Amino acid sequence: MSPEVLAVLRTGRCPLLTAVVQGYAVYLPEMLTPPPRTFLPPVEEQLHAVATVDAETVQTQFEAFLAGGSARRLSCPWLRENQLRAVDERVSTSIEAAGAELPQRLAGELHLLWSTVFARRWATFTAAFEEFIDRHSGVAAREGIAGALSTLHTTLAWQDNALEIASHHQGEVEGSHPITLIPTLHLGRVALHAPHHTDAAQIAVPLDLTSSPRPCIAPVLGDTRLRLLQDLGQPRTTTELAGLHYLSPSTVSFHLSRLLAAGLVEKHRDGRLVRYHRTTRARQLLHTTDHPR
Repeated sequence: MSPEVLAVLRTGRCPLLTAVVQGYAVYLPEMLTPPPRTFLPPVEEQLHAVATVDAETVQTQFEAFLAGGSARRLSCPWLRENQLRAVDERVSTSIEAAGAELPQRLAGELHLLWSTVFARRWATFTAAFEEFIDRHSGVAAREGIAGALSTLHTTLAWQDNALEIASHHQGEVEGSHPITLIPTLHLGRVALHAPHHTDAAQIAVPLDLTSSPRPCIAPVLGDTRLRLLQDLGQPRTTTELAGLHYLSPSTVSFHLSRLLAAGLVEKHRDGRLVRYHRTTRARQLLHTTDHPR
């Protein structure tokens, strides 16, 4: 957990979140991290998902949270005995006192945390997420899923049809259920999240914003759109751009539509083809001249 997040939690302005993350950190109720319906969904949409969780789900997940070790022993065999403990009475009291308002209050505290810590750097964060997806989807296209998984982090490796995580914990999770990969800027290590329902396992993979220098406009555009613009010094089709960047044509079309709306690219028809090229405004933003690739 980042120092900025800890600082906000220590102010007492987020009492329920503080109780949850400091009560039994090995298991966090999945309702706090609802699976997104789309890539990079609006923050408001995710907060709404938290606030409207049904009562049965809240009860099931927080019973598992409050039970601590007894609820996690079977699904987290790699945990050491001293980690399999129940939350203390103060945490239980704080959570139970919220009653039926628990989802709404948690959503409100998450919004406060977001606006205080994350909002001012959100463009930088989302650009990092886009770059992560683009880079590893390119590896997957060239080397397959096994190759992409092995390059996610230095502690990950694909061996004998299984994903291995280098860790001092010993254990394994069996089955063929899907795994959601979550890029994160707030962990220094890979984290395996084995939730209450085994079909929703998650692996959090840390990102490094300092790994390579990027133009100052990258946090605004995102790395994918920046690279597309840099390749539009000469007219290109969606298919050509897709091949150059190991992206699907539909993904390229999505980014081009945003660049068109921003006045950074133009398009013209050449027979049956539609070609895109960057505008004068885009060239000024990039501080570059047109050099065909």
